[in-house]
Amino acid sequence: DILARLDPLVHELESYHEPLLLVSHQAVLRLLYSYLMGKPRHQAPKVEIPLHTVIRITYDGWNPPYEERFVLGPTAKGIRNDGTIDEGVLEDGQTNL
Repeated sequence: DILARLDPLVHELESYHEPLLLVSHQAVLRLLYSYLMGKPRHQAPKVEIPLHTVIRITYDGWNPPYEERFVLGPTAKGIRNDGTIDEGVLEDGQTNL
């Protein structure tokens, strides 16, 4: 269902030549990220899209897509600098052994 709803959007995105900012729900971002990075559709539900992070994808039509991640705000306990979750740290700051 979500793929059918995103199809017109993806076609429109491909026509843009200027920078574009997408803000959406996790499921939509996973699908769009997978499409833009050339990942197989079956991997999309497992793609990690970190919170409070801007992901810049640059594609010039010739070279493979290039990704940069920018974590916004101070880094919270349990969040690595690249925006991924450190499973070894619990919410209360305790280390999970």
